Amino acid sequence: MRILIAVMTVAMLCSGCIGTTDFYGNTLEPKQVSPFELFDDNGDKFNLSMIDSDVIMVGFIHTSCLDECDALTNSMNESYNLLSAQEQQSVSLLSITTDPWHDNSNRLYHYKSNNSVEWPHLTVTNINTELEMIESVWASFGTSVQITANQTQSLARCSIHLMDYTVTQTVHAILIDSNRNVRVQWLGSEWDSESVVADIRKLSSE
Repeated sequence: MRILIAVMTVAMLCSGCIGTTDFYGNTLEPKQVSPFELFDDNGDKFNLSMIDSDVIMVGFIHTSCLDECDALTNSMNESYNLLSAQEQQSVSLLSITTDPWHDNSNRLYHYKSNNSVEWPHLTVTNINTELEMIESVWASFGTSVQITANQTQSLARCSIHLMDYTVTQTVHAILIDSNRNVRVQWLGSEWDSESVVADIRKLSSE
């Protein structure tokens, strides 16, 4: 794995936020998500055309992240569970890793299981040929990702894998509408499940 010191910062979509109060979360300028093809936690190909929901909530995590990524995952699950069974039929959830060097499908499968959630968790299968693809996905969703070298190697969380780098990311989820435009950003640090549900309902009713 070729990581010594690499720093990548993707401009956040929030810089393009529009000054309205339509949503409880950060209202984003509608912008269509670029087409992509990643792989889920079962190792199967996955793209947005496979989802016909009115609203998709897309969270960004990595499995070596500390409590804040688990908290985001649990918050996404809590918001989804506040929806009625009928409302849930028009809403889908996804999580995308910000550490594709470490997070293969198998690690994401166990991460998903450990957090007791069921939605797809996405990564790449060949970092050498697919890195640009997942970088473009981060950019589409305004997710900042920074990779820095560690002075010493340390064990990855819940793994015997030695980490010689640290991932710093925007811990957030983005709501996208039926036209696959980004619409609302919810930072993990600002999460309010009832307000997130209200934003989902607003998007579903458009």
